[in-house]
Order: sequence, then C-alpha cells, then structure tokens
Amino acid sequence: MTGQKKTVSRFRYWPRLLFLIPFIAVLWVPFYNAVEPQLGGVPLFYWYQLAWILLGAAVVLLVHLIETRLTRVTEIARKRLDATDVPGDIL
Repeated sequence: MTGQKKTVSRFRYWPRLLFLIPFIAVLWVPFYNAVEPQLGGVPLFYWYQLAWILLGAAVVLLVHLIETRLTRVTEIARKRLDATDVPGDIL
C-alpha cells in the first residue's frame, strides 16, 4: 500500500438518482389504477407496469453508460491490460 487515498466525489453518484424514476412511477398506483385506455385489449393497469419493466431496463443501461463515462472505467481497464499484457483472469 502506498498510503494514498482516492478522493471520491459525490458527483460520481448522481446518475443513480435516475433509478428513482421507474420506482416512483410504479409506486404511485392511483395514477395507473384504471381499465381505460386499453392497448390491444389489455387494460392500462397491466400494460403500464409492463412498459415500466422495459423502461426500467433502459434506465439501468443509461446509468451504466453514464457512470462508465464519468469514472472512465474502460480507459483504466485498457491501461491495466496494456501494462500487464495479460488478457484477463486465467482460471
């Protein structure tokens, strides 16, 4: 250990607040507790929840992309790979 501490800013964690969007959208049941409008014969109550499953996956992807760009994880991994010339963990 070199005794140096990494300084972690709170700015790094702001994308995780985006996880609140699908959480709140599904948690607020009175907003979508209805039968109309129907989409292909499926009531709003069901297709709204299914839509938020897909949108939630998109939010997770978005947060991942933002955090990897903020922390530059791919650049660090590339530098470590170039320094060791080992392509990864060997079992």
